[in-house]
Amino acid sequence: MSGPLRRVAGPATAVAGLLAALAVAAVTLAPPAAADVPGPVVLIGTGGLRWDDVGADTSALSGLLDSGSVGNLAARSVRVTACPVDGWLAVSAGRRAADAEQPGDGCLAPAADIPTPGGPATVPRWPTYRQQADAASYGAHPGLLGATLAAAGVPVAAVGPGAVTALADSSGHVARAWPGLGSGAAAAPGGGADETRLTADVQAALAGAGGTAGAPRLVVVDIGAIRDGGKVPRDQQVADLDTRLGLVLGALPERATVIVASLADSSTRTPHLQLLAARGPAPSGGQYATSLLGSNSTRQDGLAQTTDLMPTLLSALSVPIPDEAVGSPLVPRPGGQDAAARLSRVSDLDRAAQAVRPIVAWFFDALVLAQLLLYGLAAWVLLRLRNQRPPARRRVLRAMRRTAVIFAAVPAATFLANLLPWWRAGRPWLAVTAAVVLFTLPICLPALLGPWRDRLLYPLGVVGGLTAAVLAADVATGSNLIRSSLMGVQPLVAGRFYGLSNPGFALFATGALLLATAVADPPVQAGRRTLAAVAVAGIGVVATAIDGIPGLGSDFGGPPAMIPAFAVLALLVAGARVTWQRAAIVTAATLGVLVLVSVADWLRPPSDRTHLGRFVQTAIDGGAWQVIRRKAVQNLDVLFSSWLSALVPLAVAFVVLVLARPLPWGVRPLQLAYDRSPALRAGLVALAVAVGIGFAVNDSGTAIPAVAATLAIPLLIAASCRALELDDAQRLEAAVTRARKGLPRRT
Repeated sequence: MSGPLRRVAGPATAVAGLLAALAVAAVTLAPPAAADVPGPVVLIGTGGLRWDDVGADTSALSGLLDSGSVGNLAARSVRVTACPVDGWLAVSAGRRAADAEQPGDGCLAPAADIPTPGGPATVPRWPTYRQQADAASYGAHPGLLGATLAAAGVPVAAVGPGAVTALADSSGHVARAWPGLGSGAAAAPGGGADETRLTADVQAALAGAGGTAGAPRLVVVDIGAIRDGGKVPRDQQVADLDTRLGLVLGALPERATVIVASLADSSTRTPHLQLLAARGPAPSGGQYATSLLGSNSTRQDGLAQTTDLMPTLLSALSVPIPDEAVGSPLVPRPGGQDAAARLSRVSDLDRAAQAVRPIVAWFFDALVLAQLLLYGLAAWVLLRLRNQRPPARRRVLRAMRRTAVIFAAVPAATFLANLLPWWRAGRPWLAVTAAVVLFTLPICLPALLGPWRDRLLYPLGVVGGLTAAVLAADVATGSNLIRSSLMGVQPLVAGRFYGLSNPGFALFATGALLLATAVADPPVQAGRRTLAAVAVAGIGVVATAIDGIPGLGSDFGGPPAMIPAFAVLALLVAGARVTWQRAAIVTAATLGVLVLVSVADWLRPPSDRTHLGRFVQTAIDGGAWQVIRRKAVQNLDVLFSSWLSALVPLAVAFVVLVLARPLPWGVRPLQLAYDRSPALRAGLVALAVAVGIGFAVNDSGTAIPAVAATLAIPLLIAASCRALELDDAQRLEAAVTRARKGLPRRT
């Protein structure tokens, strides 16, 4: 093994060792198994109901708020909005599933054939549901809940067509069902359904009438769903649902574990976070009472998703959760808040999600256009500088450098903006813009005013390091800043609720690599290359652990990009060449660490796994190709979603060419920066490795190069401007020296 390779072998081993230790700790610290609850478990399902519907006329909902655990439910299904059938199918399958898309963006109401109350029932459209699930890429198997309960010998009862859909077995059948409100138009809130019949059917279901298996341990009740745009006003529908809910709750025994969930959106145009509440004994052994609800699938107090309902029901019944289920049981999150504070919290979550939704698209367009203007301004300024006198050149270069640093501080400021409740303002877009401007200052000022501000790579290291630090601190404290932020995760999409998303990874990895480059540069210039490699490896260990460990970054696609990137940077600053043999060693080490961490996460109970462990189970189930295909399709969809995104590959290719050989492209300032800071070129090579691999292995990976550029390119412009400033100062000093010695002036 060569000397430079020996210098980085130890740090590489440390990366694997640290990640392995943390992964084993994650398995060791897994929570205890759920406990059986004493009474019947009851799921009351509806749709289109939100916490902002609660008022003086909703006594049943207010009662749940006062005495139960409350939260929001992310009802996102296969499409942007969820229809009632989609929600019931998510309960049935434990994964995203949906009915066939209807013309005119409509929704079909749940339907069931129930010849005799208390007798068997079937779902007429069950073959369609199964066909749609097989065609989708989510690996859903409708009927999983019903089949699991039947295999465990748990008696169940369904009241209403949606409940039949939730409890149907793999063939679409339920052993005992009652019509409840029925399947017709009258079943809709405000439709004039016979609510006394609903109460009678719930009571009959609880008693086990019409069956031989005794009283059911699980009862699912469909009380109808709100639909906007119809003849019945929304407030009347809400009042009707509240009445139905009160009747059902009044028919239940006090010892029952009750979950009330709004499983669908009220409109096919605008998604919302939906109402979720629970009361009674919890599977964890505690009580659903006067608290917020959460789950390990979201790791957010007051926020859960539809796929959490199946694990909750099974845990309450002490039935093992199938590996195919991707959610986690609902758990009470004690916080000591009163009812008003809990209502404010859950309402705020939906208000923020709604406020940020229309802003995100124009923000990214504005950010890209602003970056392009910055690049154009920098090119124009550098061309005009040739004819400027030295004092004017210094002023222009200083102003350009500071402007670029301010641009680079914007991405981190978008996360810090969530420290302020901008979504409550009358004009959220204006409030969030002001918040971003406000938090840009504490990020860029240390880079512009710090004690080493005149060093070439100091701003690059400071802004990159602070950006990575903001994201690291956020994932370590609950991922509150990235939720409903301009460049973070969106609860309405329900793709990710915690950890590092693709934009978060792009910024975190870029910031960490720029920090490592800036830290390695002084020892490289001093000839202490071993120290530089050790510094890079140390930063790489910490950054990779934060990005990949379950419960922190929980990023499946991050470590495959970060480990090779930091390895390449460590090799280059150590003075070693990146040969095919060394590349193979780095690749093998990367795969080994990824497999180790993923398998360690998979060894935990299914409800406690993160994205890493769930992918292992998906691969075991034979669904890995579906995941890969879905990621590829999402990449292509994003790539061709707009003219700006379609330009990303061309822009990336052009930037790589310019960065690789700046002089042929007329970018002399960048070459000057390379000459003065030898670690800079190595850092950019490592960044290209991270961005390229991140683009390839992540879904919506096309966003990674564009987001990384919003941090890296402005800082490169700042470094190039500083290189010109230093070159001008050196030329001026040389000219003065020659003049003093009486030597002729150089041309």
